Amino acid sequence: MLHLHTDSVLEVTVHSAHGLQKVERLGKNDPYVRLSVDVDNSKQYDKFKTEVKSNAEDPSWEQSFDIREISDKHTDLFVEVLDQDKGADAPIAYTAIPLNQVKEANGQSLSARFDLYNKHGVAQGEISLTIRIVQPGQESSGRITYDGNFQKAESRVDEEQKKRFKKLVLKETASDVGAAAAIGGLFAAGAGLLAGHNKKAEEAKKREQALAEDQ
Repeated sequence: MLHLHTDSVLEVTVHSAHGLQKVERLGKNDPYVRLSVDVDNSKQYDKFKTEVKSNAEDPSWEQSFDIREISDKHTDLFVEVLDQDKGADAPIAYTAIPLNQVKEANGQSLSARFDLYNKHGVAQGEISLTIRIVQPGQESSGRITYDGNFQKAESRVDEEQKKRFKKLVLKETASDVGAAAAIGGLFAAGAGLLAGHNKKAEEAKKREQALAEDQ
């Protein structure tokens, strides 16, 4: 049990990610990370979000967030990695990090590498984070920069997060299908206009030939 006070602050520094699945059809991923302590809280995911790293295979962010109003009901930190796109952003990976290991860590601060998971729940890639629990009256001990030597810590597949992630995948797929249909419609409309133009040109040519024969 964490025994967190309602005024506790969860400090999270997102360092970097490695081994991410490529989801861009052309070019490299444009990845970003978002965080929440409530598995399906879209507003929180949108609030605690890193910047986008363009064309990055192994992105590095070094961005920190203070998640406030946490309590004992918040047992995990939920992490999502997405690829920014013109339509719906493409989900890359996700993970749930049990916060009890942060509480048990020295100084209630844990700097580690965590497994990420794809839509099938299979480990694919890693993310490096520093997570601190700051209780009321305590001060932050400062931010840590990833030096490439963090040890592996526990992360897991949360079934509710897995369902959420699959919905994100379906949303992105539907967006791609819609975009493809729109492009197809434009091509079809263009082809129709061209066919109509060619038909009118052919009819005009026939009329010219008929007039010439009459003369």
